[in-house]
Amino acid sequence: MRRLILATCAVAFAASATPYAGAVGFESTARYIRRGYHRNVDWPYPYICPDRIAVREPFDIMVNNGWRRHNLLGEHHFDEAADKLTTAGELKVHWAMTQAPPAHRSVFVERAPDPNVTASRIAAAREYASRVVIDGQTPNVAETHLVSEGRPASIVDSINMRFSESQPPPVLPASAGGFGKD
Repeated sequence: MRRLILATCAVAFAASATPYAGAVGFESTARYIRRGYHRNVDWPYPYICPDRIAVREPFDIMVNNGWRRHNLLGEHHFDEAADKLTTAGELKVHWAMTQAPPAHRSVFVERAPDPNVTASRIAAAREYASRVVIDGQTPNVAETHLVSEGRPASIVDSINMRFSESQPPPVLPASAGGFGKD
């Protein structure tokens, strides 16, 4: 019996001498259980936001690519002899700087085979854009690898003119008779 009391006292003394050792194990277990409980309660929410971002991201990329294509200045928007914008190029830059939503007021210039030509085109577009910008911000003009699929307005006009000239004149068909005779 004496040995049992001595053993119990020794264990109690050892436990009282190191109260932190038992508490660490208990606290970490309680923390683990609490964390597991809150993960189970909040389960779908931590994964919903990244999923929504992943679903929306391709659409944002498509919208930005659409605006880049729309605000693209091609080779036919520049006068090759004078390194300046044609009237069509000026109208396109003017629209992009005044009518486009503020987040999409950027002008993109098609990359030319010669880097010096590309730099002069960017400078011409930037100079004109800074004259027509309405919000006072520095216009964003950058080069892009996209190729403009447009054509000069003179070619389009000549095609339309030839089409309208080749149409026969509108004539009503001849009367077949039978109606209106007594």
